[in-house]
Amino acid sequence: MPMIHRLYMICFIMLGSNALVGAVQPLQSSTGVQYAVIIAGIGGEPQYVDQNWQWSSGIYEVLKEEHKFTENQLFLLVENPDMDPAIPARKSTLEEIQNTFDLLGQRMQSEDDLFIILIGHGSATGRGAKLNISGPDLSASALNTLLDKVKSRYLVIVNGASSSAPFINTLSGPNRAIITATKSGGERLATVFSAHFMAALSMFNSDLDKDGQVSLLETFNYTRLKTAEWYEEQGRLATEHPLLDDNGDQSGSREPGDKAPDGALARRIRFGRQAPIAVQSEGTGEAIALRKKIETLQEQINTLRREKDTLTPETYSGRLEELLIQLAQANRERKAIQEEP
Repeated sequence: MPMIHRLYMICFIMLGSNALVGAVQPLQSSTGVQYAVIIAGIGGEPQYVDQNWQWSSGIYEVLKEEHKFTENQLFLLVENPDMDPAIPARKSTLEEIQNTFDLLGQRMQSEDDLFIILIGHGSATGRGAKLNISGPDLSASALNTLLDKVKSRYLVIVNGASSSAPFINTLSGPNRAIITATKSGGERLATVFSAHFMAALSMFNSDLDKDGQVSLLETFNYTRLKTAEWYEEQGRLATEHPLLDDNGDQSGSREPGDKAPDGALARRIRFGRQAPIAVQSEGTGEAIALRKKIETLQEQINTLRREKDTLTPETYSGRLEELLIQLAQANRERKAIQEEP
């Protein structure tokens, strides 16, 4: 088939299946539930105690109010849980964190997503990286062990603490997205990442493609840019450089996206809006299988896009056409299931 005809066919397929080459769209519904665990460590000085509370409770509120997480889906652990009686919180000790994951282990299913958000001061030594909390610290290896307790579709760990980069080495893996405030364990100074991450969760700020949802990739990119701007406005040398790893290679990207090794999974992960509340059904086995098939095709398309420069135009368009035809067919089957009485 001539190249121009093939390109027209690709455009037609894309319009019919709502799949854009520039940004393969995420599924508009999910059969699972989303949960979030927000952990704020010790502040030390009063200003950091208050700051950690403001950021952690702020993230709790935006997930609840804007992304419609219920209180059963949210867990807030902080240095002083009595800061605001209106917000249910537990003390951020290793014991309480373990109790939270025990509960999630009983509650979560294989189609659910879990967001873990760490705030505060971290440290990194030859023995590993940690978040400083009351009592024994929360190490990356301890967190990795806790993650084994839960069944999930996607795991997202956002570590906004100083010296957070080594968490990528320990936690990286399939269907996991790891975000850190720093690019190395040597960036030890207090961070402002979490303040901008809190703002990034708002659709008003970071829904860049205006699809009515906030993706993890949009959230990261907004946070990264605003963090850099903050240092410029303060006239200070930046002491934190956020990273994102979502391909399981234990190496984060500063600018994830189409031409970077990371970003494909983060683009698909959306906060709250597309996930049903916990009391809704998980969907039929056929619907779940179709969703997984569509996600696999979307991932293959994203991978192909990253490899475009290494392929001839004919090879690229041929493979893209084949994948888009399969994606369009899967979307039609999924739509038919949704329209069944």
